[in-house]
Amino acid sequence: MTAVSEDLQRGFTAVPGGRVAHEIAGACNGGTPILLIRPLGGTMALWGPFRARLAETRRVLAFDYRGAGASSPAAAFTTTRRLAHDALCVLDELGVARAHVFGISLGGMVATWLAVLAPNRVERLVLASAPAWGLALSRAGLRRGRSLAACLVRPRAEIEACLVERILSPRFRVAHPAELRRIEALAAAAPTSRAALTKLALAGLLHDARGSLRHVVAPTLVLAGSDDELLGRAPQRALAAGIRGAAFTVVDESGHDLTLEQPRVTAARVAAFLDAQPA
Repeated sequence: MTAVSEDLQRGFTAVPGGRVAHEIAGACNGGTPILLIRPLGGTMALWGPFRARLAETRRVLAFDYRGAGASSPAAAFTTTRRLAHDALCVLDELGVARAHVFGISLGGMVATWLAVLAPNRVERLVLASAPAWGLALSRAGLRRGRSLAACLVRPRAEIEACLVERILSPRFRVAHPAELRRIEALAAAAPTSRAALTKLALAGLLHDARGSLRHVVAPTLVLAGSDDELLGRAPQRALAAGIRGAAFTVVDESGHDLTLEQPRVTAARVAAFLDAQPA
């Protein structure tokens, strides 16, 4: 394990056929750690203020999918279930028997399988901007989905900036131009290969956990952005309805990526859920 700063450590986890890069923030904090699982595109650097807020009081674990950041090249074919097994390898490598898990978009699909396949490893579960079925898009989402797919044929240096532009809400892009440029620069600094992005996108499209949601036993919170045109609220309400006892809440003034558009508000919602006493 390599110390990068006073409160950030980096290392690698061996997974079948390769390795994935992982990071720990708030390493000195006690209690149950939280594992963050990424959406499509970008690297752990994009967790930014969202992770920093959570790391004030708890250990925050994160990793990059194969094909992203310093992780090994992407496997020939991947699924959200296989990505969940990679997440389990990270927990094993770091000696974490049980963790809270937060996943957003593609990461929410992966987190769902993690909770299904290894219920004894998940203390509490937060699923943001995620459906139970990868093809559950709103009508507006179908148009944006085609727009996202068009990003994959752009020159490599432009792909992730294109994805960032498409995934963030128009309101955010207009209201926060400096933050938009910062996010685009972080995405461009460590671009994921076109092949890896395509494989991860396909994994998301083929995701279908509808028949397995009943096996999720961890207390669960489902978060949706008020301006999420990609999914809309119906698929996210359906996800919450399929998980016994799950709560559903909306984060105002946010599009699909809550952690980029409303990082502090989203972190506060997540922290409050993790700290709540059992009913």
